[in-house]
This record gives sequence, C-alpha cells and structure tokens, in this order.
Amino acid sequence: MFKRLIIATCLVAALPAIATAQCRIAVAGTACVAIPQPLTPKPGPVEIGQTLERGQYSMLMNARYYGLPTVSDGWVYMRIEDEIYRVDWLSHKVLERVTHMASRNW
Repeated sequence: MFKRLIIATCLVAALPAIATAQCRIAVAGTACVAIPQPLTPKPGPVEIGQTLERGQYSMLMNARYYGLPTVSDGWVYMRIEDEIYRVDWLSHKVLERVTHMASRNW
C-alpha cells in the first residue's frame, strides 16, 4: 500500500506542468482552446446620462429574480435591448449600466 502511494506521488510529480495549466478539464490527448475576447467592450444602446423617451423601453419588474438589488430611492431598472440599466424614474435619466450584476438567468 505504501509502495503504491510513493509510486503515485512520483508519477504526479513527473507530469508536465502544462497538463494542469489553464484548462478546466485536463484530459490526456486533448488541448485547450482560448476564445479571443474583444479588446474594447461593445458600446451599449444608450449612454450614461442620456434621458430616455417615456414609453420607449420596458421596466424590469422582478429585480430579485435576476439577482439585482431591490429598487429604492426613486430609480428603477429598465430593459434596453439585451441590457439592464438603472434609470431615475422621474427624469428618465440613465444612471448606470448594471447588466454585469445580473445573475445567469438573465
């Protein structure tokens, strides 16, 4: 038993470092593929500080379902295309882009 443990330890130490590198699943005979990411983020459909036209976009009603903090202090979440923005309710001014804060079910 002890002899098998020593042999297994020696085999693990002898593996190349690349096998345990950046792959999530390192299986013998496979290679990792890196998906290139754009250097500049894609611009959103609206800009921060822009005033939205009333009735143009829909309000996101169930923020907790999407993992977002609850609405407070006079602002709401608005869905604009496939993005979520925090918008002042009275002036309809865009305050912040919060899509990155939403959970996976968005």
